[in-house]
Amino acid sequence: MSVAEAERRGAAFRFPIDLGWRNFVFALRTALAAVTALAIAYWLELSDPQWATLTVYLLAQPTAGAAVAKGAWRTVGTVCGALVGLVVVGMFSQAPELLVAAIALLIGLVFYAGARVRNYTSYGVLIGGYTMLLIGFEGSSDPLNAWSIALDRTSEILIGIACITAASVIVLPRYAGDVLRASLAGTFSGLSRYGAAALRPSTPAARFIAQRRRMVEQVVTFDALRSYTVFEAPEMRANDEALRKTTREFLRVLAIARGLFFRLEDFREEGADTVLARLSPALAATVATLERIAAESGTLDDPGRIEGELSAAGAALDAASAELEAMAGTVPFEPLANAVLVVRRATDLLHQLSLVICSEAASVRAGPSPAQPRAVEPAPPQGHREAVLLGLRAAFVIAVVSLFWTATGWSQGFTAMSGAAIMLFFGVNQDNAIRGGRSFMLWAAAGIAVAYLGMMMVLPRIEGFEALALFLVVALLPAGLMAGTPAYAWPGIAFGGFIISELGTSNLFTQDVSGFVNGGAAILLGMAGSLVLLGVLPVTSRATRARAWNVIVGRLLPEAARGAPPERTIVAEILAMVGVLLPRLALDLQDDEDFLRGGLGAASASVELGRLSRAGQERTMPPAAAHAIAECLTRFAALLEDVARPGADRAAMLAQAEAVVAQARRILAGLVLEPGSPAARAVVRAGASLRFIDDRFGIDRPFLLRSFADE
Repeated sequence: MSVAEAERRGAAFRFPIDLGWRNFVFALRTALAAVTALAIAYWLELSDPQWATLTVYLLAQPTAGAAVAKGAWRTVGTVCGALVGLVVVGMFSQAPELLVAAIALLIGLVFYAGARVRNYTSYGVLIGGYTMLLIGFEGSSDPLNAWSIALDRTSEILIGIACITAASVIVLPRYAGDVLRASLAGTFSGLSRYGAAALRPSTPAARFIAQRRRMVEQVVTFDALRSYTVFEAPEMRANDEALRKTTREFLRVLAIARGLFFRLEDFREEGADTVLARLSPALAATVATLERIAAESGTLDDPGRIEGELSAAGAALDAASAELEAMAGTVPFEPLANAVLVVRRATDLLHQLSLVICSEAASVRAGPSPAQPRAVEPAPPQGHREAVLLGLRAAFVIAVVSLFWTATGWSQGFTAMSGAAIMLFFGVNQDNAIRGGRSFMLWAAAGIAVAYLGMMMVLPRIEGFEALALFLVVALLPAGLMAGTPAYAWPGIAFGGFIISELGTSNLFTQDVSGFVNGGAAILLGMAGSLVLLGVLPVTSRATRARAWNVIVGRLLPEAARGAPPERTIVAEILAMVGVLLPRLALDLQDDEDFLRGGLGAASASVELGRLSRAGQERTMPPAAAHAIAECLTRFAALLEDVARPGADRAAMLAQAEAVVAQARRILAGLVLEPGSPAARAVVRAGASLRFIDDRFGIDRPFLLRSFADE
């Protein structure tokens, strides 16, 4: 199976439940926080204590920084949302049509704003809208007691926030800064192993693709950790830009390693024995170095030594490259250019790993560090157009559910509305709202079913809050283990949240089977209805990806071909765009896979275009070769700009660009030069860059054709 075929057939990964001791601590800590929140809500005789317990699970995070960040933004969102909800009640409680219109409009604005900001800031904005909706609808049913309703609801949620935040900070806390350092070291080790796999000729294609997907997940996890360590440590706030840079270096390592694997697969088919005899020992030594680094525990504890090993391996590759270039004119041109390309890209790989070490030293090393100037923030996760569509869709869903509620006079309409609003969260910063929302809904149903069994079989047989608390802790432990495992976090939150919220609804136990079933059915129907509407009205990142494609293909790659600005600046811009979209990509979907592969390939191509541009200007370059290179780059840049124009025949123009590159390769390969001369060496180096650029037309063709995005 070829690498391309393996990439297209690679399966998504599913990780088992984490049964480590830290996850057991997290599960037990979360269950105790939920029981404590329930006890406080009972003691204060609040009207709906289930909101306190549900809040605990909605905020459950394995690290203290994440819990504080999420709790802080939820507090702000809850208080502000409650106040806005009271204003809505005061203005429109006597006019149902205007009330629904006002709430739908505000929900639309909230979801627009939530789509334009990041991480827990977005969460806080969305929670403000959700709270406003709850207070608006519930308060309008009893306007005279709206303040009391708002106070109860806000108090219940704040109790849940306080309990889970205190538990996360006090009970065997795990700090995000520590996790970030471990994540950085683990990702560096994984990338070293990934690079070794790329350079090892015996690596099966399927295994390589599996490693790449794991590395993408690790990079996404690292970037998420970076975003909320600022709630813990001042040095993390000071070094946030260095951490962003580390993420970009990670992505560049991924791009280089993937290109190397393709090149070696092609090289094995060419069978140039003389070239291979010199290339193979150099690669084997590099593989041994990378595997040794990857196998060491605490890889970044001695960064100076690791950097020294990488530098020594890079120097050995430089020597091998010089020996290969010296063969120019004595061995076939194409295999030699390919070998020079492989060695050069392997050197780039080692250099990027060294830059990760430098970024680590500048970002997460213990001790004080100087403040850095604030860097320009990357683009928001969604553009203006997508955010507008998200806001309109959210407003439409609320309006439809409200209309159904009003038309039927359903007694459980408010419960259904709360379920429908929960599902809207899964449509923000995600391309497939159905996938995450459906899983949440199914596990919420499982939690309701467990709560029903507990109500029927356990609660009638126990007395006192102590017995109830013990039962809840035991029942919630599996849900906590799920919530602490990244692949099952949302299912675990839904499962645990709905178990305890459905079981602990009042100070006095009453076995109201009819009320329980109706309430449970209503919230699930609200979720299901909202999911149907989200599926009928999809809003994805396709437009954002298309804009990124236009920038990459229509501006950045042509600029790289013309030699300005420096290719590292272009690479950083490409990787920033890919990095923003990375958390939204589902790599088991071919379109998403094509975008990621093509984006990383474009970053590497910009490097080789810059090298080719400089090579053409070398004094040792023969005039015929220099002219061919200049003509190739000029026409290549113009054709890419044409490819990105609306209505362009992309396939035809890419074919022309491919022909331009192929012609330049033929001209360089046909030159008769003195073996081993500076001119012959320069031509081989240029041929290596042309070979890499030519690869993109085959390997990354779906990206270049923009098959991943609609017009």
